[in-house]
Amino acid sequence: MMNTAPQENILEQWIKRLDNTRLPVYKAQREHALQALQSPSKSIGDIAQIISQAPTIALIIMREANRASSSLAEPVQTLDHALSRLGLQRCGALLKSLQDVQETDVPLALRQVWLIGQHLNIQATGLFGTRMARLWQEIHLGSLLFLSPTWPLLTRHPEFFTEWERRVLGDNESASTVEQELIGMPLSALCLGLAEHWKLPIWIIEGYRLLNDNPQQLVQALHIARQTEQPLLQQQQLDQLPVLNNWLNRPVNTLVFTCGLVIAAHNSWGSEQCLRWQRLISLYLKKDLSSVQQSTHRLAVKHAQMQHHTDLWHPAQALLWPWQTQRLRQPLAQPKLAPPNNDDLALWRTHCTELMRNPSTFTSPTQITQRISLALQACGMQRVCVMMLNQNTGHVQVSHLHGIRAEQMPYIFSLKPTPVSKHLLEKSTNLLLDDSNAARFYPHLPSELITVFGQTHWMLASLSNSQRVVMLIAADQATTSLHPATVQGFKKTLECIERALVLFSSRKR
Repeated sequence: MMNTAPQENILEQWIKRLDNTRLPVYKAQREHALQALQSPSKSIGDIAQIISQAPTIALIIMREANRASSSLAEPVQTLDHALSRLGLQRCGALLKSLQDVQETDVPLALRQVWLIGQHLNIQATGLFGTRMARLWQEIHLGSLLFLSPTWPLLTRHPEFFTEWERRVLGDNESASTVEQELIGMPLSALCLGLAEHWKLPIWIIEGYRLLNDNPQQLVQALHIARQTEQPLLQQQQLDQLPVLNNWLNRPVNTLVFTCGLVIAAHNSWGSEQCLRWQRLISLYLKKDLSSVQQSTHRLAVKHAQMQHHTDLWHPAQALLWPWQTQRLRQPLAQPKLAPPNNDDLALWRTHCTELMRNPSTFTSPTQITQRISLALQACGMQRVCVMMLNQNTGHVQVSHLHGIRAEQMPYIFSLKPTPVSKHLLEKSTNLLLDDSNAARFYPHLPSELITVFGQTHWMLASLSNSQRVVMLIAADQATTSLHPATVQGFKKTLECIERALVLFSSRKR
């Protein structure tokens, strides 16, 4: 994705491309919003409140209201104003024109960022909404849509979040370096450009201007915020810097503070990155750090209780972990695993013999996948994911996991049409994925697999039955390398599996 053109040209190219991206909208949310629009008993405020529960629809309406107005009209700042400007009839027609999608069709990375955005909304309204009640609307809508400039990027390139999350949060690489490599410019600059182009609420634009154009004051405030045990000294330092003191107390900054908090908490509550945002919020609210931490933890739990997605990560889960645990920290490189011993190889041969027994002794696909997993484990694989493929729909269904928690993988996800997936689906294929080819292959593979296997060397294979690809298998040794004997055993096992599939499908019933 990287481009060497001047940043202004890169921004213009990204805006042109992302502005035309059709954002996913769930059918249930669209129908709920339409019912509200068509209800004679609901006020504009009621309708706005219902639509705000579907942030994608709220963004689409806000953008359309600003596009539909004259260049002299002030951009709309609230959803109520956007609904009034467009009119309920036009809003209804707009919603009817949207294309419904199933949850499994939405990239996992985009759904994860939606959840982070909702967490941001809960934290912002909970921390600041009561304190600044007259600005509740600005806090609510601003926090709800603060991450919206990333949505079209992740719709088109879900692998960006996977890579950014791993390298910036997990490996603590410089965000600017990673973003320059991946999209050719800082992410904050791209978000600012889109926010200005869409005329999003001024709080969102000002937040990105702070991050992109004037981070010095933020750095100064973070430095003072470190002295949480000396609130009097903090106030004295702020009194000596009236410009900084005035800036710190701007309500618009609350969005940036909360965004920093929830993104850091996505990795760890006990990391220095998370702690510095909690300190800054403590300084802003003039509250003890412990009180702020209790509030942020309570709000995280409140939001987690509202969720039903088992394949997405919520920071509230980590509140039960040791305080310093970092979910995305890379483990120390492990030594190469020893090759399978004689006992393992004997067991492997036994499993392969059972797979190729004629006539097939298996009575269900579950029995075959379990035997496949045992054979792969015997040849050295530590983690195995067996997936069934429906070529008509392009959906992949996970049928067996070993060494992988169920919540790490969605039960069903889409295999997007890319050159690599096309290659996998044309005929039986196996790929060895490692550091040498990750940059070339990962953008073309499902983010659901990259999330689990992207930090190791791993194998990915497609298998056929009667010249039609019906199964995918991903496996690794849960380490940074694969032993050659295990790679060889994996490939030999694939031959046995294909034979087993043919025998199973042709058995007498």
